Amino acid sequence: MQKLKSNVNWFFAASATASYLLGVMIASWSGLAVNILTLIAGLIIFYAFTLLQELQRFLTSNRVNPFTRVRSGGQNQSSSALTLIVAAFFVIFAGLYLLLQAEVLIGTNSLLLTALAFVVLLSIGRYSRLWVNSMTWLFEGLVVSPIMFLLGSAIQEYQFSYLLFLLCLPIFFLYSASAITLLFSEYDQNSTARKNGFIASVGWEKALKFHHGLTLLTYLVLVIYLAGSNTWSRNWPTLLLSLISGAEVFFLQQMAGGMRPNWQLLRALAIVQFFSLLYLLAYPLLIK
Repeated sequence: MQKLKSNVNWFFAASATASYLLGVMIASWSGLAVNILTLIAGLIIFYAFTLLQELQRFLTSNRVNPFTRVRSGGQNQSSSALTLIVAAFFVIFAGLYLLLQAEVLIGTNSLLLTALAFVVLLSIGRYSRLWVNSMTWLFEGLVVSPIMFLLGSAIQEYQFSYLLFLLCLPIFFLYSASAITLLFSEYDQNSTARKNGFIASVGWEKALKFHHGLTLLTYLVLVIYLAGSNTWSRNWPTLLLSLISGAEVFFLQQMAGGMRPNWQLLRALAIVQFFSLLYLLAYPLLIK
């Protein structure tokens, strides 16, 4: 199970959690009382689905059959995996029960939870798995925003609006750009990633174009959101993150030109720019 922990994409899990909590803050800022039980229910359902996804990857990569009794190294991996699978389903049903009791398992929430389950099932499916693994940044981005972001607000009974949808776009674009940067690092340092994954399937030149396009779209849509929502006075600092994004683009272009990349710096830029965006969007809501 140690290998299972090491394979978890903590950036994705933390990003989805932060995006979800930002949605909750927006609902609270509008004057709605935050229901802690539904907040927790939404999170544990996401964590349970993520656990199922990681278990599937662990079992297929190690060819472990959870229904076998064979022991390896004195530790029954199949038994542990089966226990975690049962626990994950129990947590999902417990979370759904809490939402049902709170009478919020309807409408938008049902659609968002169905979308979350669909993305997970795609990554588990026999024929769709390879396709999903080659586009991890896209499917992870869809979970981070709009799914988890909108779920955070909708689960607190916040009414959906076009501005909320518009805000979820730069979050999706910037997460996707950051995830691609992290994929470049993995591609360079992990031999397995050179055979499978997004960069291996499209080539690093096209992957760079995807990254730069997503970064540009982030700030283009962000400007449209600030103008349309009339929140320029409190959210203009988010545009300063373009300096960090610009530095990331510069260093990636240096890599494309043949310079040895500083992966530690690039990883830091990718992570900092995304969480800084969420923080700068949340801060004005916290000091209202």
